[in-house]
Amino acid sequence: MRNFIPIIFSAVFILFLVNSYGQGGMIVPPGTKVTVGHNTTLDIGGDKLLLQDDFSTVPSFLQYGSVTFSGGGQAYLEQYLTKDVWHMVSSPVSNEVNEVYLWNYLVQFIEPTGGWIYLNLPLNIPLNVGEGYFDWNYTTDPNGLWPASPDSAVFKGTLNYQDVNLVLSNTDASPSSGWNLLGNPYPVALEWNGHPDWNLNNVAATMYIYDNGGGGNYLTWNYNLGNGTNPNGGFIAATQGFWVRTADTTGTAASLTIPDSQRFHNNATFLKSGNEMLADQLLITATGNGQMDKTIVGFYDLATETYDPQYDGLYLKPNAESISLYSALKGYRYALNEMSSIEKCSSVPLSFEVISSGIHKLDFSGIESFSQDQQIYLEDNKDHVIIYLQEQTEYEFFGDPDDLKSRFVIHFTEPTIADNPMDYIRIFSYEKIVYVEIPYEVDGSIQIFDITGRKVREDNANMGENQISIKQSSGNYIVKVVANEGVVSEKVFIQ
Repeated sequence: MRNFIPIIFSAVFILFLVNSYGQGGMIVPPGTKVTVGHNTTLDIGGDKLLLQDDFSTVPSFLQYGSVTFSGGGQAYLEQYLTKDVWHMVSSPVSNEVNEVYLWNYLVQFIEPTGGWIYLNLPLNIPLNVGEGYFDWNYTTDPNGLWPASPDSAVFKGTLNYQDVNLVLSNTDASPSSGWNLLGNPYPVALEWNGHPDWNLNNVAATMYIYDNGGGGNYLTWNYNLGNGTNPNGGFIAATQGFWVRTADTTGTAASLTIPDSQRFHNNATFLKSGNEMLADQLLITATGNGQMDKTIVGFYDLATETYDPQYDGLYLKPNAESISLYSALKGYRYALNEMSSIEKCSSVPLSFEVISSGIHKLDFSGIESFSQDQQIYLEDNKDHVIIYLQEQTEYEFFGDPDDLKSRFVIHFTEPTIADNPMDYIRIFSYEKIVYVEIPYEVDGSIQIFDITGRKVREDNANMGENQISIKQSSGNYIVKVVANEGVVSEKVFIQ
């Protein structure tokens, strides 16, 4: 080592100088934090700098100066991958290729089509710096073709430590318009915090990380609120992939910089504690079928009752086999739903999608973040039950895949059991589809009108979930259910 090397760490630091093929090297064990200071050169001198990983920690190598190998070596970084679950991953080195995931299934998201492609062969496909991928590491190849996956991917090359500038994909016609799968390109944690160095251009403020160890859904974090379901807050672990979405998804140019200035030593785990909650935030956790999903319903004075890219987080479903919990308002589904005030939105529909029949549970926390005199209730429209959440914060129920999605409602004023069966009909929209959920046999019709009062669509009303595609231009529409029992109407927004 040619210069003095400052090493900053919070755990016990162990430096191994080893002989490997007759040359020196440096092994950094799991849990060790290393900083290479400004205007400093760390000369490994041998053939290898190895950053080790295990099942509970990730490397934390914060580089400002230079790392050299006078012995002609290079850096290696392990990425431990638990078996038989999907991982969001990213390369921490430049010029890496997909061969690093040999005997794994690696897939890449294509925003213009909203689809996925496998990157298994050939073995020289570049892994783009700053891009995220999904990887499946298996005990036994589900297709019976390949050997068992190794426990770790081992990257080799030059460690990334400078800004990464990215142009985001934003295709108006895509079914997943504006969704971009990115990745932390550094061997150290990165903070999603809205710092000016991120150079965010047409990018929403919420990011998403896949929770492969705690339920199979996405965890969120909104940097404007400092709020979300991610236990790591805004920290993104080394080699961790994450989703962002453009704020305007109609094709407007979007870009960002993954900034080297926002790298930090942090105990963020590769999702593979807690932060203080804002006022007036209700965290709801659904469990069932061995899975978990979380959503937040809250109030923030700068938010509105429709989608705010700077304060809300839209719901993103990982796959058809995952349970789903989200609130639905004015044509949007939310994982993080912020409204301006309880007075303007005292009842919030809560949707839950069940995968298999059985006992499920909703848990409520954050009730203490509301004022002591604020009443909060859960209404179960299927079983006609109302729960006062200040007294009962858990609710068990039998769920079935045939249940109407909008089974529940969160009330912030005292509700009453409906006398008219028409009051149990739920009308809402998502993108260009109108949903009308009717929990009983009905003889009637569903009529849709534009804001001028012109009828644009009429369909028979059936028990269950009615889905009606609207091909007219985006805007507000009035949906009516006209039946022998009466008439119910709701205004919806079609994107």
